[in-house]
Amino acid sequence: MYHRHRPPEKLIRRPLASTRRLPPLSRPVRSVPHRRIVLSQMGLILVFAVLILVRACHSPPIRPSLWQSSIPVGAILPQQEVPTVLARLPTTTPWLSTKTATTPLHGVTIAATIQPEPTGVPDTLVVQQDRPVPPIGLSSIIDAYMQDQVADNLFSGAILVAHQGKVVISKGYGMADWETQVANTPQTRMRLASLTKPFTAVAILMLHAHGQLSIHDSICRYVPDCPAHWEPVTIRHLLNHSAGIPNYTDFVDFEQTEMLRTTRDNVIDRFKHLPLLFEPGTLYSYSNSGYVLLGLIIERVSGQPYEIFLQSNIFVPLDMVNTGYDHNHEWIQPDQASGYTSIGILAPFIDSSTLDAAGGLYSTVEDLYRWDQALYTEQLLPATLRDEMFTPDLNGYGYGWRISNHNGQRTVSHTGMINGFSNYIVRYPDEHLTIIMLSNLQSANPWDMSLYLAQLVLEMQ
Repeated sequence: MYHRHRPPEKLIRRPLASTRRLPPLSRPVRSVPHRRIVLSQMGLILVFAVLILVRACHSPPIRPSLWQSSIPVGAILPQQEVPTVLARLPTTTPWLSTKTATTPLHGVTIAATIQPEPTGVPDTLVVQQDRPVPPIGLSSIIDAYMQDQVADNLFSGAILVAHQGKVVISKGYGMADWETQVANTPQTRMRLASLTKPFTAVAILMLHAHGQLSIHDSICRYVPDCPAHWEPVTIRHLLNHSAGIPNYTDFVDFEQTEMLRTTRDNVIDRFKHLPLLFEPGTLYSYSNSGYVLLGLIIERVSGQPYEIFLQSNIFVPLDMVNTGYDHNHEWIQPDQASGYTSIGILAPFIDSSTLDAAGGLYSTVEDLYRWDQALYTEQLLPATLRDEMFTPDLNGYGYGWRISNHNGQRTVSHTGMINGFSNYIVRYPDEHLTIIMLSNLQSANPWDMSLYLAQLVLEMQ
């Protein structure tokens, strides 16, 4: 077979199968007048060439395309040179994510979001004048970050971020119950664990503000059958963890009984006769025992059960309809989250009666935001007493709150960890910034996530 690009005169013919010479023709073949034919063809070619040359000389010059131009990128062209329609190259263009390519041309902005789209046939890109680049919302950035944490099995629960009195984001992530596939929402009730302590502290301070007790009183004034070695311990020592009373949740036998229903008196009997760890007011030692005693004092002074006093004086006035004392016994209400040690693995049950006023409450991120906003006002406490509550003492702990700073900003915060739950609330009072994270995943790290979100808000606002 012939090669189609090889000129015919260069082809080599195969020899005939037989070398026998053929006999001559009977008469000679008459020659064809080739010269006249060739001259006629050349004349026609010359005529066409002259016509093409004349046409080209009278046509306007063709402006080069944008991608063929030698003009540097970003150079300002004369007004009449601004193209209105650009042809897109028939190739694959690199992805620019959400960025917009812009070139200023005398007040006209060429803007286009370019996507990786191989095009066999060039289409057109219409110029839009002065189109602003839409900003990426802070809530979208926070949501994307939290979605990444969920995808990596690092978070499950609900968050609320508020700044300057406005909610930036309030959203649930992951599952409240993996077995029934019920999703978390901002209204999902979570066990608060030690986020209960700020409520207990405010309840004590409310009684102090009304003159029903003094935080400088000895606890033996309110505790029945008070041991003599507790006489130097004041209510204030209980509030800031400087009483020296041993922490019963650190006892080796606590995990063996944490799932059992109990009473406050039985809990107090576990540590009542043990010696103090140090002289009251000299050292800091976090103690759930002290806050169980504060719950007892609230009941003795107010004449109401602990949960009823909080309901009447805090939850109802603040419209915290999804907050209360957890009375569940190994079963979970439809609107309450189950606790997990890891994704899909239920945590060992712990009965809230073993934690009492130190960690027995439940709530939602939205209710805790109502609580947070009230702490900027005098609805619950007078300003002087509220400021005292937020004044750091030993180890930076005030009355039910830890006071510190993050990147030069004063913070007021508290953690709450219990079987299956890991919670954190951090407030930046000077910035009116609050971040609340309630997680039904025990392995979650809400404090580091919260500090990162706070940095995002402070940098972008």
